[in-house]
Amino acid sequence: MYEEQIKLISVDDLKRRMNLKDKPLLILDAREIAAFDQGHIPGASDIYDPELTALAKDFDENMGICVYGPGPVKETPSMIDRMAGDAAKRFMNMGYKNVRVLDGGFEAWEKAGNRVDVSQRKKG
Repeated sequence: MYEEQIKLISVDDLKRRMNLKDKPLLILDAREIAAFDQGHIPGASDIYDPELTALAKDFDENMGICVYGPGPVKETPSMIDRMAGDAAKRFMNMGYKNVRVLDGGFEAWEKAGNRVDVSQRKKG
């Protein structure tokens, strides 16, 4: 099944992993851009950033990558429920070995009372 192919990381494990300064971690927000701007996990990059795809080819394939969407990953006709899983699979297909999806997505991060950053994207 769709969910079984994707490895999950818990909110607590992600927080611990974020504190390991000697191990690079790329956190990717796979939600819509407006949702990212309204609030995201500190240090996260918007997966729709065009520079990200260009830079990804130069990342270490053993680098830790955590992708998250709005909530739980599940196979469904609704694209919004699949965004994180689809993005994780894309990075796995590019050869990255340590790709995880945040269990419960941004919703779980926020409900656990963790810090949320807001973007001040320039309009123009």
